[in-house]
Amino acid sequence: MEMCTFKQAITQVNEGKFFEDKEILKLCNGNGWSVAHEQAFRGWTTEDKEILMLYDDTGWTVAHEQASQGWTTEDPEILKFCDDVGQTVAHVQASRGWTTEDKEILKLQNDSGWTVAHEQASRRWTTNDEEILKLKDNHEWTVAHIQARRGWITENKEILKLKDDRGTSVAYVQASQGWITEDPEILVLATHDDITVAEVQAKYSGWEPEGEVKEKFVQELQKNFSKKKIQEILQDINELRKKYFERILLV
Repeated sequence: MEMCTFKQAITQVNEGKFFEDKEILKLCNGNGWSVAHEQAFRGWTTEDKEILMLYDDTGWTVAHEQASQGWTTEDPEILKFCDDVGQTVAHVQASRGWTTEDKEILKLQNDSGWTVAHEQASRRWTTNDEEILKLKDNHEWTVAHIQARRGWITENKEILKLKDDRGTSVAYVQASQGWITEDPEILVLATHDDITVAEVQAKYSGWEPEGEVKEKFVQELQKNFSKKKIQEILQDINELRKKYFERILLV
């Protein structure tokens, strides 16, 4: 076939013709967007690595584009292709519902520290693997935090104590979803604004410490807060639980 220009090839692609000739597929515009990229955008796929690794000026490969259109691969080499902000083909596939249990792939992270595991968890995938649950992005938001926000629950203290850069613990997130604990060590976990898990439970579940639980809770508070702050926390719990039940009665 007589060689054509990028513009001529794109015109034909726009008319429904797909090329398989590598030399034509490699033709690109000034931004590195190739004929192969354009065909992938329109649903065409290839398994040829030489073509899949073609990238534009942002590092976005043909494999990325195919993945964004629903194509998937299990090839570790291709899954690791990343663009200029560290977004891998695996990230793109995960954003469309694909999942993997391969730890090496799950740990791949972009420039924001967002891993493939984070992306999968944001799509309701869950894991109980502690190593994966502890993966954190640049704001120290873990995979466990994401799962907790989606309704997943753990009683593992080590995981419950994980905090992001604002001091928000996994326990805090679970409590905001209606989960309750009476473990004083967990109840006193607080954000940088000194909002405890106990207060979150009072707000979202109407919980309050009673009897022996209250005694141990106060003892734990004394290890972490001033007398004045302890009184504020106890008052907040009382007020928040009252508001909770007021809302319930209005429903």
